[in-house]
Amino acid sequence: MANHRIRNGMRRALCVAAMLGLAAGAFAQEPKPSLKGETVRRIMAGDRLRVSVLEDPSLNQIYTVAGDGTVDLGFVGRLTLEDLAIDEAADMIERRLEETYFKQATVTVEVSEFVEGAILVVGAVVNPGATPFRGDQMMTLMEVITMSGGLTREAAGNEVRILRWKPGGGMARQTLTVDVQTMLETLDFSRDQFLRPRDIVFVPSLGASENRKEFLALGAVGAPGFHPYSEGLDVIRAVMRVGGIDREGVWSAARILRPDQSGTYQVIPVDLGRLFGAAETSLNAPLLPGDIFFVPFAEQASRGQVYLLGEVAKPGIASLGMGQDTTLARLILTSGGLGKFANDSKVRILRSAPDGTRQTLYVDVGRIIKTGNFEEDVPLQNGDVVIVPEKLLSF
Repeated sequence: MANHRIRNGMRRALCVAAMLGLAAGAFAQEPKPSLKGETVRRIMAGDRLRVSVLEDPSLNQIYTVAGDGTVDLGFVGRLTLEDLAIDEAADMIERRLEETYFKQATVTVEVSEFVEGAILVVGAVVNPGATPFRGDQMMTLMEVITMSGGLTREAAGNEVRILRWKPGGGMARQTLTVDVQTMLETLDFSRDQFLRPRDIVFVPSLGASENRKEFLALGAVGAPGFHPYSEGLDVIRAVMRVGGIDREGVWSAARILRPDQSGTYQVIPVDLGRLFGAAETSLNAPLLPGDIFFVPFAEQASRGQVYLLGEVAKPGIASLGMGQDTTLARLILTSGGLGKFANDSKVRILRSAPDGTRQTLYVDVGRIIKTGNFEEDVPLQNGDVVIVPEKLLSF
């Protein structure tokens, strides 16, 4: 046990040293400690992890962190690794191996490929917009606000919000409220927050914070930003007020984000194509003060993501389109097709059931593609893991 602790201590030292070097290279400055006093990059959904087991190299593989924050390691089952440091993930896998396979296990974990996604800064900042961000970087809320030109005079700096995807939650987001104004006045940045890819930083204006008589329009609209609220405002009137919809916007993927008492946002889908094109007035939802009206651009529109693994031309993360079902065989075809040695008759979909258990669906993708009978194709859901096994060759 003493040797185990020494080995883990050495591994932690190497991991922290590597992360320090990575962050320093990315920003050309000393990385800042997190709220726990660490300088450690946490595992995120969408990362690809290289797991190595010293005692049995046949177990060494690259695994993708699914949308629910878990990794299916096969030999030890599914573990939740999101929000762990890489040394903590290695410790967890070691413990599971020592419970089931080995008297002593030595595991190393490193991020083979980092998740990517821009940070969107909106509201009362000088230069709102998107900031490209890779998951291997370490960027804080204060840094991204500074890169956006700082707060405007009208900013409610004590109520800055970070809207962040919930693991495996589809369109659901959690909300973190940060008092940026006090940090600037006291120069105490201990409450600063590290950001993640696809975070939205929302800086409300004083008018919106005090009177709640404004709504915020974002994305592919003619005039993004805060707009005055009036009684009886609905989607049609809001579209006119914000100057219409950009031709690059995805009309079917519009939505209203409505804050609730718990600090999270309720997502209300709005299909503008059916509302305006087919005059389905039942879709003309009312807007309330404080709502966010969002129309995504084509490259932003997604109702989740799935993970393609195994014998496919382009393994990795694939987005699920808005407004229509994304099915298994069609996704594989549009992602470059199957690999040369794919066993296309036994493609597996790993899916979380409503009760929290895992389901495994087997699909004969080869027959669907060869016959063109796409009625047998299977719609995909957010967080699905698609595994295309390798065909066993006999000589």
